[in-house]
Amino acid sequence: MKGYFDGASRSNPGEAGAGSLLVDDDRKIIWSKADYLGVKTNNEAEYTALINLLAEARARNVKQLDVYGDSKLVISQVTHQWKIKMPHLFELASKVWELAQGMDVSYSWVPREQNKLADALSNEAIDRKNG
Repeated sequence: MKGYFDGASRSNPGEAGAGSLLVDDDRKIIWSKADYLGVKTNNEAEYTALINLLAEARARNVKQLDVYGDSKLVISQVTHQWKIKMPHLFELASKVWELAQGMDVSYSWVPREQNKLADALSNEAIDRKNG
C-alpha cells in the first residue's frame, strides 16, 4: 500500500490544511482526508498530514506502507537523517514513530509534481474553511 501526505500554510504561520491519502496496489484511492488545522506553520501542517495518514493506516491494520511526501524536512527528520531542533516538531515526530510501530513503513521524498493529490487535499481543506 502507498500513502501520500502534504501540508499547506497560507503565510507561515497561517491558515493551514493537511492532505493525506491511501492508495492500493491497483492505484485506487481507498481513503483520503482534507483536514483544516487553523493557524499552523507549514512544517506543523506537513507533520499533521503524515500523522493522519499513519493513524488511518493503523486503523486499517496496514502492515506495510510506502509513504511519499514533498517535505524534505519531515522525511529527513522522521528517518533520523536530520536532527530535530524544535521541541514541538520533536513531539510531532515522536507521534509519527509511535504510530508506525509494528508496521513496515518506508519514507520517500518526492517532488511536488508527484504529490499533486495530497497537495490538492491540503489546499481544499483551507479553501473549504474560507469558502
